[in-house]
Amino acid sequence: MPGQEHFDPHAILASLGITDVGAIQPVTGGMDTAIWRVTWNGQPYALRLMRPQQAATYEREVAAMQAAAAGGVVVPELVRYSLWEGRPVMLLSWLRGGTLASELLRQPYRIWQLGTAFGGMQAVIHRIPAPPALNPTEWIEWAGDEPELKARLYDLPSRQTRLIHLDYHPLNVMADAGRITGVIDWTNARAGDPRADFARTYSILRVEPYSAEGDDLKLAFFRRSLAACWRIGYQRAGGSLDDMALFYAWAGAAMIRDLSPRIGKPDFWLQSHHLDGIRAWRDVWKKKAGIKV
Repeated sequence: MPGQEHFDPHAILASLGITDVGAIQPVTGGMDTAIWRVTWNGQPYALRLMRPQQAATYEREVAAMQAAAAGGVVVPELVRYSLWEGRPVMLLSWLRGGTLASELLRQPYRIWQLGTAFGGMQAVIHRIPAPPALNPTEWIEWAGDEPELKARLYDLPSRQTRLIHLDYHPLNVMADAGRITGVIDWTNARAGDPRADFARTYSILRVEPYSAEGDDLKLAFFRRSLAACWRIGYQRAGGSLDDMALFYAWAGAAMIRDLSPRIGKPDFWLQSHHLDGIRAWRDVWKKKAGIKV
């Protein structure tokens, strides 16, 4: 998707019937969306522009947010929706506070308080039944070229169909004054087994490469500490999860599938050797699950 500088947020807002806006600031978005912070009637909002082919993604995201809100999770309110040049556009309420990542960088002494709350909120999500609009097995295919791993997941005797976020990490959770204030970016949400969502978050916290140089000692300690606090918070609210090897292997395979298309892209640092740690992590868990490597 072209960078945000290629789009005119005023024209996008006009498609929503909004012309009397104040400040507009670009926000770092994901691979598939452009995001701006917009001030309208004195209140902040998030303006999101998606790819033309993401109409189904929009419908799935709205269904997930509605289910989450009904289950007691604070999510952005969908204020306006339209199409702009064939692209879905959403105007969402701006949740109070900053991302969990920014809050922890600003107040690292809150890592226990916010880290355990971070895990507890994910356990709350996993108690929510998934809406019918979400496919209950689609997440399994994220493993890519892993036929035995996927077959084992499809054959699980008691497949759960709870709401799972599948992008639950410190940049998609909002916090303020030592409390979690909401969860954003439900684009990846599916119906599925909570163990998959737990494993995916763990892989993001522990093994995803964050830079070309790798983690320095301070960041490595911080990541390990946050993962420990998150796990404790989750288990306090949701109990322990069993038979996780298969799901950790899936999370590693899914991360490799996610990141591989970015290798060697212009203006991006990721190279094949940066995924070596994820490959090793995946293979360890495959062996523990009884899958040949």
